[in-house]
Amino acid sequence: MELLVLAVYIALLSFAVKLFAGNKSHRWIHAGYLTAFLLPIPVWFLFMNIAGRVTGGGIGASAGGFVHAIATSIAGFVFLYIGFNSKRFENSSR
Repeated sequence: MELLVLAVYIALLSFAVKLFAGNKSHRWIHAGYLTAFLLPIPVWFLFMNIAGRVTGGGIGASAGGFVHAIATSIAGFVFLYIGFNSKRFENSSR
């Protein structure tokens, strides 16, 4: 069940970033920085808090939150890679 939740979470995150960034490499880079460095900590604490209250487990909920935080950080580094290696660059202000 945990892997299914993780897969759906990463798929929704990737879809949202793809929808936001489009073909603009600077948006991929900004999304990558936010996802890799800013988003993992709130994800870790929110998931740890929610899973801890639902299941009543302390260390297991923390480990689950940590797995989600690491997966979020890895997805952020993938977004950075896409942004820095993108050949297309639009200068439009949209």
